[in-house]
Amino acid sequence: MNPLLWLAVSFALGIVIAHFSSFDWRIAALATSVFAIAAIIVKQTAAGPLLLVSFIALGTFSALVQKNSVAENRLRRMYDEGRIGSGEVVEVEGVLLGKPEPVFNGFVLDLDTRKLLRDGVEQSISGRLRLYASAETDEIKADYSSLGLQYGSRIRVACDPARGDSYLNPGVLPRKNALDLQGIDATATVKSPLLIEKLGEESVFIPVAGIYDLRALLIEQFRDKFSISTSGILNASLLGDKYFLDKQTADIFREGGTFHVLVISGLHITFIGGLTFLFVGFFTKRKVWRFVFTISFLWAYTLAVGADVPVVRASMMFTVLLFSQVIYRKSSLLNALGFCALVLLSWRPSELFDPSFQLTFVSVAAIVGVAFPLIEKLRSAGSWQPTAETPFPPNVPNWLRSCCETLYWREGVWKIESGRQIWSASLFKSPYLKWPKSFDPRKLVVFIFEGILVSIIAQAWLLPLLIVYFHRVSVASVLLNLWVGIFIALESFSAIAAVVLSSVSGLFGLPLIKLTELLNSALLSVPGIFVHMNWASFRLPAYTGPMKAIYLVYFLPLLVLAYSAYKWEPFAIDRQADKSTLDNLSVYAASALGFALLAVIVFHPLSAPFADGKLHVDLLDVGQGDSALVTFPGGETLLIDGGGKIKYRENDTDEQFQPDTRNIGEAVVSEFLWAKGYSRIDHILATHADADHIQGLVDVAKNFSIGSAFFGRMPESDPDFAELADVLRRRGVVAETIARGDVLKFGDVSVEVLYPRPIADPNAVSDNNHSVVLRIIFGARSILLTGDIERQAEMELISSGGTLVADLIKVPHHGSRTSSTQDFINAVGAKYAVISVGRSSAFGHPHKDVVDRWKAEGANVMTTGERGTISVSTDGRDFVITTFLP
Repeated sequence: MNPLLWLAVSFALGIVIAHFSSFDWRIAALATSVFAIAAIIVKQTAAGPLLLVSFIALGTFSALVQKNSVAENRLRRMYDEGRIGSGEVVEVEGVLLGKPEPVFNGFVLDLDTRKLLRDGVEQSISGRLRLYASAETDEIKADYSSLGLQYGSRIRVACDPARGDSYLNPGVLPRKNALDLQGIDATATVKSPLLIEKLGEESVFIPVAGIYDLRALLIEQFRDKFSISTSGILNASLLGDKYFLDKQTADIFREGGTFHVLVISGLHITFIGGLTFLFVGFFTKRKVWRFVFTISFLWAYTLAVGADVPVVRASMMFTVLLFSQVIYRKSSLLNALGFCALVLLSWRPSELFDPSFQLTFVSVAAIVGVAFPLIEKLRSAGSWQPTAETPFPPNVPNWLRSCCETLYWREGVWKIESGRQIWSASLFKSPYLKWPKSFDPRKLVVFIFEGILVSIIAQAWLLPLLIVYFHRVSVASVLLNLWVGIFIALESFSAIAAVVLSSVSGLFGLPLIKLTELLNSALLSVPGIFVHMNWASFRLPAYTGPMKAIYLVYFLPLLVLAYSAYKWEPFAIDRQADKSTLDNLSVYAASALGFALLAVIVFHPLSAPFADGKLHVDLLDVGQGDSALVTFPGGETLLIDGGGKIKYRENDTDEQFQPDTRNIGEAVVSEFLWAKGYSRIDHILATHADADHIQGLVDVAKNFSIGSAFFGRMPESDPDFAELADVLRRRGVVAETIARGDVLKFGDVSVEVLYPRPIADPNAVSDNNHSVVLRIIFGARSILLTGDIERQAEMELISSGGTLVADLIKVPHHGSRTSSTQDFINAVGAKYAVISVGRSSAFGHPHKDVVDRWKAEGANVMTTGERGTISVSTDGRDFVITTFLP
């Protein structure tokens, strides 16, 4: 059964073997040939296992070939081998892979690179370079427009391609990996249209160019006619352009567990392909022509939205299924799934480790392999009538029979069918609910029931992947998927009709524009309520190390239950002889084990590190900013600052539109904490209200359970502080003001607050020179954390008379020359000086004079941008420092 599925599983297993071993590709090729030949010549009973082994070897061979076949002149290889420095300014020549993609205040260009000019030397290159061009003024937009860039344009551009990793912390996805998953070798910014020279046009497939032009026109029409929220949803869900999706709207979908609706994948392709097939049926009943027109339109749409792998795989699967219908063969969804997996993994074996690939295939396999067969059997049990094939009623528990009959039994249908027979019979049904004849809402009830059942089964299978990749469990997604699916379909139809009618007359399209906006409000209303009430989802850490195996073990009981559901025969005459019934021992055992594993995964009692009696301080790499996690000997945690994005200009954030980008607190700090196994942080502390210190704490407060919060001052007029304070209030977290003289006790560890001095008005300004300064003392060891204090605060600390001596200091203000005066350095006398700063700083941090001063006093100076997370561990006597990068 489903041979292509088993071959795909074997092929994937071979890829996994290649990933975690060091096989020689020649051995894998030989094994493939030997086992394939053996499968041909041996007896039929042994041919199957030998063929599976051959495909395992073939998968290993394919993965090894891909791994070793990266061209010498491929951009990613040149950067990874250090032949080009990340961020180095060069000239690149290539051909545009599509029409310039508009983004907020600019556009994106994908370049198929051909040549590289560096230090006056030209060389041939290959690979895909993504260019971000800023166009904030009408004048700059006009300059770019005058270039006439389009699909197939050959250009030369001076830019600064980058591929180097940033935010070097455990749990944070390396930037190189993120680019590779998108098929991009490097990214660069274009700082002026004067840096782009158009060299000419290369021949392109005209219909494809027309598709790109039509898509660009629709993007502009949606932006022009609808609100920011509505146009963002339409462009993302229909056209694959997520650049205009605002963060507030995206977060509603994301927290509600329905963000997949905004990502063009299997759901959209199936919907669009099915509608097209039905529409073509109005003009011709010949299956061949319906297939040709439907598939032509579907693949044109696939190209228009960028032909990303999820869209390609969904289109391929739909094509296979529809083709099987055309040749009058009963389609097998699992076989089609296996065929798609074989084709895609043969093309790019590394796709197996792409989260998108895994999510797509696990969800589709759960739906077509478990949910659909189970629903068919429930329907047959509920609608049973005596036939030659099923002369006896379903042999199932009474409660299940009554449930199925409530949903699927049609008394009127039975009367019609029985009247056609030469025999007569009386059926006694026992549904839980008698539906009224005047108004029978059963179709709606069945639709909701089956939709919820499919969603529950899919969510159960996706749970480990959602936690590992997104650290999110969406408890409301089972219901919200139905709501969002219905309204986004209605909204899409209304929007397209509005655009079409508006092209004739703006007056004709106005009612539909209003209707689209109304539907969008309805679409967001229910998920918005769930999100606001914190009922939609919750965040979880993922197990790491050996405990990660629990996610694989979790699938074992699911497989047992899936197999039992597949083999279950509702009409088996002898339930005792039927070993596949739903109430046999293996089902109960698998269910019990499944729930036990679910509890271990969701409540994660073994994820967080156990208290070891030592003080740990992790100084994170958050770029230009500060964040440090303190773990006390008893296991209690204190997060000091959370990083954030500095506003270099006043208009960095538009009041009406905030792009859907991950903040430092979400993408870096939270990921680090989840990797450590935490879902609760006992205390958070903001040293001051600058964005690069406090902004990330907002995401942490949303993602984690927080015990209490500490602030030196609480300037509620500051927007970043106000946002954090609002989250803390809604979650019932108590905030406390601290000042000089306060001492926080955590077991045997004392945290002395050295600065700022107490003042009557806690809402006073909270700037660099009023940062909270902490001295953490455990036994004979101490650590000084200084926020962003500058010369004035340093002088005040020295004159206050208290001790500043520390084994390690977090250098003030990222190594700015406005800090780290010689007197302050002398007073601290630190052996280790850690500077929290990115690998490159827009402010020139750390200043060379500051670094030299600390080194001159014997301190070992380290920066988080170069070494990643810098971790300190001490039992009160020893002092051990480790770094993420050696």
